[in-house]
Amino acid sequence: MGSGFFWYLAAATACQGVFALGYWLLLAPLSTFGRNRAYLLGTLVLSVALPLVALPAAWAQLLWPTGPAAATLPVWHFGAGAALAPAAAAPTGISWLGGALVVYWAGVGYRGWGTARHLGWLYRLSRRHPRTRLGRGWLVQLPAPGRPAFSFGRCVFLSPAHAQLSAADYALLVQHEQVHGAQHHSLDLLLAEAVGWFFWFNGLVPYYRRQLRLVHEYLADAAVTRPAGTRAAYGRLLLKLAAGPLPTALVHPFAARQVARRIHMLTFPPSSPMKKLRFLLVMPIAALAWVGAALLGPAPSVAAGLPGTKPVAKAQGRIGTITWQGNQFLSTAQLNQALGLKPGDPYSKEALATTLAYRPDNSDVTSRYMDQGYLFFQVTPSATPRPDGATDLLLTISEGPVAHINSITVQGNKKIPTADVLALLPLRKGELFSRAKLVQSQRALAESGFFDPAKIGINPQPNPATGLVNLEYTVIEK
Repeated sequence: MGSGFFWYLAAATACQGVFALGYWLLLAPLSTFGRNRAYLLGTLVLSVALPLVALPAAWAQLLWPTGPAAATLPVWHFGAGAALAPAAAAPTGISWLGGALVVYWAGVGYRGWGTARHLGWLYRLSRRHPRTRLGRGWLVQLPAPGRPAFSFGRCVFLSPAHAQLSAADYALLVQHEQVHGAQHHSLDLLLAEAVGWFFWFNGLVPYYRRQLRLVHEYLADAAVTRPAGTRAAYGRLLLKLAAGPLPTALVHPFAARQVARRIHMLTFPPSSPMKKLRFLLVMPIAALAWVGAALLGPAPSVAAGLPGTKPVAKAQGRIGTITWQGNQFLSTAQLNQALGLKPGDPYSKEALATTLAYRPDNSDVTSRYMDQGYLFFQVTPSATPRPDGATDLLLTISEGPVAHINSITVQGNKKIPTADVLALLPLRKGELFSRAKLVQSQRALAESGFFDPAKIGINPQPNPATGLVNLEYTVIEK
């Protein structure tokens, strides 16, 4: 997990911004409360998912018409034509990146702990005080007379002061809180709370949470005042029970902030059909958010080299047959699995070269051999076109002897003792040669902070006659 994860967080945040702006400008003033709730919940989930979904090819071509080329990795050539691809130089900001990840996950943990603490408080509140069955839920009597009326799930929390209300007002109050439970409004807030754990650094998820809670109140108000003649009494009750801050962000208070807006909505006429047509703009808004997320992420050509993806190259017909010769260490089935190609797949020289020589995740054919000591391994592809347009592949393997490490030396270190440098390396004298460990060793030196990451070199010195290889590392201290 590294910079790509932060790109994802930035892209998801941008999606949240586009969706929230669309809601504020177009939908918030409408009295379509059920649709508004669906929009808020749906776009909150979409903002998390859209950055993970690749754009259609036609859209990507419009955004990146030149198809920027992915950066190529340096390659060492030695031995019997074998190639080793070292890891790209570690970025100079790697220490900053690690620190940012620590701060980020500390924030996630703190927010998650806060949610768990509030849920525990509500659970204890519902268990430690007298409660009576209320339909499918519970009515909990709190001892503090000054606590506002609120609900969570199917529990309604009232104080002794609410018992002094008239029977009509008390019934309206209880009915309002029961609507929250019946329509599962607390689940909406829990979803927003969970998303807020991972996006604690921006104010967009709290905006979603506030708007959801307000829409919940509109829905409950509308349900309670549906019978004729109850709006005036209900409005007076809202003013009478207006309370201060919320006991916790997870609950629905009967009358807290924005009482004036709720009373206004009680008399607000239903939105006209023409205004409801604004919901047709949801799809363009989602498309805009999707494109914005793609622009904040890496270009497709950069992502093409990630594990699990196939290299993008111009297809030159289809693959006919695939035949292996000279293999003993790996079976034909294992080689086909490492190749990742099968008859009928598009054929291109570039894709074949990548699957044979180097993939970043070391799943290519050459890595399967070189990670097990076959330093002098070589594979020679031969392509034979067929009249039907397919191409038959003959892959001839020369495995060579198994190589062991003879010596490991370091050049260029002046302040750092050689023993300390060697201790950083995953390779030891007498072990089987491993290209993967060679790449790890370069990365370990780059991440140690002692050396210039761009100036780390590895000079393998193989001897096919003895099956031994000397490794010389060159470094420049910071």
